[in-house]
Amino acid sequence: MRMGSAIGTGRYVYLLVTLAGVYLAMAGLSALDTRGSWNPARWRFDVPRFVVQERPDGAWAFNSFNQRKILEQAAINLTLGVGMTFVILTGGIDLSVGSLLALCNVVFVQVVLAFQGPGPPSWDAVALGMLACVAVGALCGMGNGLCTAALGIPSFIVTLGSLLVLRGAAYWVSGGQTKLLACPPAMAVGIPIGVSVGAVVLAGIFLAYTTAGRRVYAVGGNLLACRYAGVPTERVRVMCFAFSGACAGLAGMIYWSRVATGSYTAGEGAELFAIAAVVLGGTRLAGGYGSVVGTFLGSLIMAVLANGLNTASIHESTQKIIVGCVLIVAAYIDSRRSRHGQWLPVA
Repeated sequence: MRMGSAIGTGRYVYLLVTLAGVYLAMAGLSALDTRGSWNPARWRFDVPRFVVQERPDGAWAFNSFNQRKILEQAAINLTLGVGMTFVILTGGIDLSVGSLLALCNVVFVQVVLAFQGPGPPSWDAVALGMLACVAVGALCGMGNGLCTAALGIPSFIVTLGSLLVLRGAAYWVSGGQTKLLACPPAMAVGIPIGVSVGAVVLAGIFLAYTTAGRRVYAVGGNLLACRYAGVPTERVRVMCFAFSGACAGLAGMIYWSRVATGSYTAGEGAELFAIAAVVLGGTRLAGGYGSVVGTFLGSLIMAVLANGLNTASIHESTQKIIVGCVLIVAAYIDSRRSRHGQWLPVA
């Protein structure tokens, strides 16, 4: 037990060091003014706006606004990543969460509009919309799990099909139109950060301190041995897919809180970034090893990287190249360390 704790601590220290390194790199990059030229002779250094900002009185202060924005930007990817962690821990994959996010986002807005009409919603309306999101997401995730566990279809194929089906369903539910629904300032800040952090805390406690949580690791570690031991493996896998769907439902609500719309185009490609955050956080794609804490740190690394590149006005195409290269290098380093037994991520 002590060795497992030491291994897990080593994993988190590595991720924290990586996060600090990326943060410092983005702070330095935000201070570099290239003036749109590839010639280093024309470059000059300015104030690192990633970290500091100018106040109305002309003084410079810590840029707390940008730090909050990093947490808000990480919220959707983190919430999806928490659910994805459960699925990947069992050796599966869920490619449908981006489309399910869109469906739940549309459902949320329509439920709130039907409950109280246009205008900034009350907390009661938001709570009702959240329940609808979670219910729709969990049911769709359960369907993925049943097709995978009961019918024996690979989760990659099942969720790839669901990706298309749910995106089409989001279009039909929305009528092909984007619905506007104003989001009060308090909700715009509280919902993304509160929901995503709450999902991490609850999922972490569940995996670390419950029998069902330990079964998730066991099923991913050795499915056949679990069956011989009497573990209800199919039930565990269905539960993980249902939880992933519920998290996608919450992410749909978070999407509304950030852009104040319900759209069938929401979450396009979000499943890839969620998988990347999970893998970057140390969860093994083959299953059996990983943690939501690692996913939390992996999501923060990606959010800091994206925010820093935006602050530095790096072109979107260049951002994709940089983010892709960082993820490949991180995955390579992680795989080498894991093969040599330097750590195994734990809950």
